[in-house]
Amino acid sequence: MTQYVGLDVSQKETAVCIVDGEGTVVFEGRATTDPDALAEIIGERAPAASRIGLETGMMSSWLWRELNQRGLPVICIDARHAHAVLSTRMNKSDGNDARGIAELIRVGWYREVRIKSPESQAARTLLVARSRLVTIRKDLHNQIRSMLGEIGLRLPRAVGRAFVSRVRDCLADRSGLLEVVEPLLAVYERVLAEQARLDKKAQDLARADETVRRLMTVPGIGAVTALAYRHTIDDPTRFASAQTVGAYLGLTPRRRQSGTMDVKGRVSKWGDRALRSYLYEAAVVLLHRTKRWSRLKVWGVQLARRVGLKKAHTAVARKLAVILHCIWTDGTEFEWGEETAMHLRA
Repeated sequence: MTQYVGLDVSQKETAVCIVDGEGTVVFEGRATTDPDALAEIIGERAPAASRIGLETGMMSSWLWRELNQRGLPVICIDARHAHAVLSTRMNKSDGNDARGIAELIRVGWYREVRIKSPESQAARTLLVARSRLVTIRKDLHNQIRSMLGEIGLRLPRAVGRAFVSRVRDCLADRSGLLEVVEPLLAVYERVLAEQARLDKKAQDLARADETVRRLMTVPGIGAVTALAYRHTIDDPTRFASAQTVGAYLGLTPRRRQSGTMDVKGRVSKWGDRALRSYLYEAAVVLLHRTKRWSRLKVWGVQLARRVGLKKAHTAVARKLAVILHCIWTDGTEFEWGEETAMHLRA
């Protein structure tokens, strides 16, 4: 008898629901959120399980790998897709969510999420930690500037250790205020040092990866962006076309169509937020800071004249996502072409 298992995972316990091919509940219960405990209860209650479903979440990658290693047919489904269905239920509980997941995988109305490889997971962990340090550094920088601005002290533009030196020089004759700001400066310096350490690790990781080195031949794409792209996409063959990468990263417009109404809205912003922001920054660098002209830059500048800079930045970011995918799959490098700034003369 075919059986389907739904798992609603929480940190301590996981709700388990087993249904048969007709949708009849065979078993409902709970187990410790541990691969061995879950494998034991599934093996005992659902030895003929056809599919075992769980939602994306904090522990989903770990559980997916562990249960797969135990020979269980587990799949990870998109939490947003599952939520759209489960939210229609009158009562929300872990047991009801587990039953809803079991029903979803029984009828096949779910969107499976691909779990990244351990290598990509480790690289993304590095990039997430670096991103958090960057955010902390910016927050400290702005907080210190704000504190000095409240007493009329305006610092010239500076970042990193130059910023620390200028703050201390500015407060040299204000020992009372320096005692208050000094702890923030100490933390700022420590964050700088740790960010530099992670930057070095990211650069070493980029140099060791032939694919990342080829991605970095694209103007505006540095080590961090190339690594983020490499380990967010993970497997380029899962996309039938390079054009779909833009939609996967949330860089294509939303569409609302009904009857005679057909409206295109802003970009969806689905997918990986960090990579989307990196590609947007790369587009800004390409259009405004890269001196060498290419067909891509010519296209972006011409587009900016027609629709404005903000939309052009987004369009170039989407184009970069497509180009990076093509470079990855073709084994090539970026082609600058023969286009020059002469094409932009009115």
